[in-house]
Formats: sequence, C-alpha cells, structure tokens
Amino acid sequence: MRGCVVAAGVAAVLAAMPAQDARAQAAPESIDAEGGPASTTLVEQLRRGAKVGTMLRLSYFSRTKPDHNGPTAEATGLGGWLFGETGEYANTLSFGGALAYVAKITGPDGHGGNFILKDPDQEGYSVLGVAYAKLRAENHALMAGRLAPQYGWSLDGVYRFYNRFDGAFAGRRDVRAMIPLAFEGLSVQGKFAGETVRYYGGYLTAMKQINDDEFNDLAEAAFLPGDSDGMAYIGAQWKINPNVMLQGGHHQVDNLLNMTWADVDMVHRFDKSRYIRLDLQYLYQTDNGDKSLGDFSMNNIAAYLEGRWIPWFIPYAMIGRNSDEAELRSPYSLGPSYLVQRIGENAKAGEKTWILGSTFDFETLGMKGLVFDLSVGKRTDRHVNGNTSQPLADWTEVATDLIYTFGKEWGWAEGVRVRARWARVWEEGAQFANGVISDLDQYQSDVRFDFQWRVAFK
Repeated sequence: MRGCVVAAGVAAVLAAMPAQDARAQAAPESIDAEGGPASTTLVEQLRRGAKVGTMLRLSYFSRTKPDHNGPTAEATGLGGWLFGETGEYANTLSFGGALAYVAKITGPDGHGGNFILKDPDQEGYSVLGVAYAKLRAENHALMAGRLAPQYGWSLDGVYRFYNRFDGAFAGRRDVRAMIPLAFEGLSVQGKFAGETVRYYGGYLTAMKQINDDEFNDLAEAAFLPGDSDGMAYIGAQWKINPNVMLQGGHHQVDNLLNMTWADVDMVHRFDKSRYIRLDLQYLYQTDNGDKSLGDFSMNNIAAYLEGRWIPWFIPYAMIGRNSDEAELRSPYSLGPSYLVQRIGENAKAGEKTWILGSTFDFETLGMKGLVFDLSVGKRTDRHVNGNTSQPLADWTEVATDLIYTFGKEWGWAEGVRVRARWARVWEEGAQFANGVISDLDQYQSDVRFDFQWRVAFK
C-alpha cells in the first residue's frame, strides 16, 4: 500500500509535465490536456491526456459554545489541494494524487475544533491526501492507495442533492471542512446495463480526519473507542427508469459496527421543469467484533419530500424516527441520511425529527448564480442510548445558506463560488448529565464564510 502512495505521488508530478506553458483559468476540477502523436512508451502515454490543477479555498468559521460558556471554535484559513492525474497506459493503467494544504490566517489559542486548522494548537498543515494507482477495463475500475471516495448519484432533473454528497457511509464529507476525509485502502466501482446500474465496494484500512495530516486506525481517526483493522463495504444504485431510483449498501467496520441502508427515490413530473419528489429510507446499525461501542442494534426510518412547481421556489420537508437502542452514527462520511442540518447531524436514540425548508433559486428571476436556502428543524423524544429514563433536551435549529457562483460574464473568475452560512440551535427541556437530570435552556450559533475556486492548468 505504501508503494502505491509513493508511485502515485510521482505520477502527480508526471501529470503536471504537459503544463509547462500553462496558464490558470476557471474550469472543472480537471480538464484534458492536448494529446500528442501516438506512442507506445509508458511515460509518453501517461503524459498524454494528463490533468492538473488546484482547488483554492478561503474559509472563516466560528461556532459558539452553549450560552457562550466557553471559547468559540474559530479560525480563518487559506488552503485547498493541488491535484494531478496521468493519462492511461494501454487504456488501462493510470495514477493520480492530491496534495492538500492549509495555511493559518487567524486561529486564537484555545479556539480549536473549527474544521479548518489542525488541533489542538491551531496550526496549518499539508498532507498527501490522495495518491492512487488505477486499473480500468471499460466502465469498471480498481483503485488502490490513498483515496477520497465519491458515490453520490441522483435522478436527472431534481434540484437538491441535499445530504447525498457522499451517497454512502464512506465518503469525503466535504461540506464544512477545509480539506475532505481521505482513506487508505482499495476500491472498485463501475456501471453496466446501459449505465443505469452503478456498483461500488472496497476495503479501507485507515483514515485521515478533515483537519489532520496523519492517517490513523479507523477507530482512532473517528474518535471512537478500541481499535479497528478496517472497513469492508459494498453498494449499488439502480435507475429503474428516469423517475425511480433504488440504492443501498452495507458497511462492516471491524470491532465497531455494521451499517446497512436502503433507499427508494421517486419523481412525478408535471412537465420538463415542474415535479414532486418522494424519497423513503431505512438505515440499520449493529455492533460487531469486540463491541467497542457496546452491545446494540438500532434502526432509523425517514422520508424526504421535495417539490418544484414555481421555478424559483423549491420547498422540501423531512421526517424521521430513530429507535430507542442507540444513536445513528456516520463517522466515515456525511452519510446517506437526510436528517442533517448545519449544526445538528445524526439522530439520537429515540429521536423524532422534522425539518422544513426551501431553496430559492434567484437565477430563474434573472439574478444569475444566486441561491438562498432556509430551513427549520425540530428534534424531540431524545435520550441516552438504550435508556429512556435518561432524557436529552429537545433541539430546535434554524439554518440559512447564501451562495453566489460567478458565471461566464465574469471572465477569468468564472466558476468562483462564495458562500455564507448561519445557523442557531436552541436546546430546551430535561437533560441527563453526570448522573443528574436538570432543566436545560441554552443556545449556540454557527457562522461560516467560504470562497472556493477550481482552477485547471493547460
């Protein structure tokens, strides 16, 4: 595995070689370089079609403690990653890599836990987060090394991915941090049946946290007790027709837990741009191996509803119910669950959840690139894992998201995205802590500003 890491790091340099006369421009994360004459040598074929570029991010984050009873989690950083991918040798073998980096702009002492700088000392860092060798046979590929897996897929024409960025219980979790999660291991994925079916699977042995420069055991990296040798997983996605999609998967994390889920996504279309969408979901988790998380089994059921009958107005609603045995865990990705907001994430034991919101697409009103999202959520009937006599306070959250993406009219700045987020949580009611049940009434806030620009060189 370490050999793959070194080889892929060298390959990232090879990918940059065609860019000697390069200039930066706004573009997708990678673009094809101009090909040269046919060649049978390894180096020449790897250089042909190589891709290289960078993701540049500037982020500020601040999250208060409940009722300001401690220091904020706060920092500003400049970073991203420099990526490279070679062309293919014999239409089969290629290499790729990404060097992630974060430079500290502000980071007060004692204000860690901010998803930007390295804890506990608020430091910048760099790490070869992605470095892989890839074997491809038509629509099927095997990758080994350092990976940042992505399995998200959705029906065509629907507006919101919502929390399906990762599409599985293993993924990048690239929604709040400066640098995404990354793993060491191998993965396989592909598609068939006229590209209506996708499959994926793999075995991951270590993980790099979002603000860390080291790859650690899957228990340690996820701040969980015990140790774990790795995660085996498999999943599939099937677009039965343009309006129905079925997907699911199983993840088995050694000595920690098994995570299984299934999901059906359905759309009724009134015409090309107007529709109503319903997604039903079931998630199941249980302990395994050494039972480092205890002896438990739990399930979570949820439904997601989205509509678009007015072009600029896309309302949505979510409801969910978590069983009493344990909270829902997703330590290796954002996860497939819909029941996530800015601060509140996975459901606690016994939790009943509803979230109402809407996305406002102002581009349809002539304000190109401008989108605003507003949601309100409520979480009730929560308690400590497996014990209904130990209650947790109700949770109410208001979350907003304002995004502007620069279009072609901005020239060199095309593709730049600026994002402002704000959220506030109120916790109220009976709360069990340190053997005592007391009445809780507290709040906390979350503020984030992001600048993001994908730049390709050619």
